[in-house]
Amino acid sequence: MPDEPRASVVRRTLSIARRLTAVQAAGLIAGITAAAAMLYAVSAAGAASSGGRGPATLPIAAGAVARLPLGDGLPPATATPTASPTPVPPTPTATLPPAPTPTEAPPPPPTAPSSADRPAPGTPPSAPPPPARTPAGLDTSPMDAYAQALFDDTNRRRIGAGLPPLRVNGWLIGIARLRSQDMAEHHYFAHVSPVTGDDAFTLMDKHGVPYGWAGENLAENNYPLSDAVAVADTALWNSPPHRENILNANYTDMGVALVVDSSGMNYFTIIFTGPP
Repeated sequence: MPDEPRASVVRRTLSIARRLTAVQAAGLIAGITAAAAMLYAVSAAGAASSGGRGPATLPIAAGAVARLPLGDGLPPATATPTASPTPVPPTPTATLPPAPTPTEAPPPPPTAPSSADRPAPGTPPSAPPPPARTPAGLDTSPMDAYAQALFDDTNRRRIGAGLPPLRVNGWLIGIARLRSQDMAEHHYFAHVSPVTGDDAFTLMDKHGVPYGWAGENLAENNYPLSDAVAVADTALWNSPPHRENILNANYTDMGVALVVDSSGMNYFTIIFTGPP
């Protein structure tokens, strides 16, 4: 049957209830009418009996049952003697001796478990992992005033962009010093040493410096040291790749180094790292 609106279903339910009520009312009226007719027939029969004239012949509807006068056509009641019961001697009952209580058999002796049921011997504990290697061969002493000034300027850029400042990491200071020293000694300016072939990442691997994320920013200028830090900071911030390193949210640690060569050229190195 297709779905119908809920109002139609409610109306149909009420219509069925009304029809059932009419049928029940018709049956009730017919029952009352039949009961009244029967009551009338019984009352008339009682009145005729009380007058002493015998049973009256009343018109009874077809299918009804005629009522007979009390006592007519019934044999007289006679008393029937009742015989007294003869006592029967009790029958003797044989008494059986109690059955012996069964005793439980002793449990069988325990048997040694088979090789399949025996637990396997415990697995010997594995050897503990080797301790983490401590970075070695690095100069982790505090940064000088100029390196510290560039460190502070870099963190100021991060804070201005809504990022947390980076922590001082002595191992990264040591890596930055190796990079600046190599550039100052061999008079080049690049991320990969043309002499050793090392970069910041291979140096961290060689010295056991842990990292998950890592980056390097380099700056050089021949300004007096009083101006060199500000010049380096401005140049790095105005370069999109270097600014991306400064604002990388994956970094948590930083180390900065400055080395000046014999000609007065300033080599700044910033190393960033973050956990995996």
